[in-house]
Amino acid sequence: MIFDCNTLTAAELYPLLAGTIVPRPIAWVSTVNELGQSNLAPFSFFQLVCDAPPTLMLSVNRKAGGGQKDTARNIAATGQLVVHLVSPADLALMNATAGDYASDVSEIEALQIATVPALKVKPPRLAHSLVSFECECVSLSAYPADVPACDLILAKVLCLHIDDSLLNSEGRIRHDQIDWLARLGGQWYCHTQHSDNLTLARPNQAAPRR
Repeated sequence: MIFDCNTLTAAELYPLLAGTIVPRPIAWVSTVNELGQSNLAPFSFFQLVCDAPPTLMLSVNRKAGGGQKDTARNIAATGQLVVHLVSPADLALMNATAGDYASDVSEIEALQIATVPALKVKPPRLAHSLVSFECECVSLSAYPADVPACDLILAKVLCLHIDDSLLNSEGRIRHDQIDWLARLGGQWYCHTQHSDNLTLARPNQAAPRR
């Protein structure tokens, strides 16, 4: 079946796109507003886009009426955020932070989530997070410009926290210990630890042309 994107609404396209581009890592993002009040929310339109400088991409959908969500508004105001990766043990808590909280309510406080101060930015880090990225916003743009549906954020990583349990004696990642939640379509989730995971070396040279 062919779906012509020019003839479908965003509501019709979303389940087709979000249900096929999977799995998507989840960014659990803490921010603060101008008054220092914290916010915490999960997003699955998220990815690493550059390593020099280390840069993450986050897309925050607009509200139904076109207004910015708290996360995007806070980043626009302060230029700072902390991105946490989500372990399977955090599934229920992560989902709870996706609720429709009023702008003057902190999810961190409402759900009594333990935090610790970040080293380089004002938003707090989740105390139990195995991996978190302290970031500064280098670009925030409404997309598309004429009728924004989301805010596209590029965030430079200033500081990376990795739990010792995920590192070997040489300080390298123990890939067999990484287990993050990822988003599928609809209400489906998955996680990265799976018996079918495999290693594969890159070819030493390009395949010969035929």
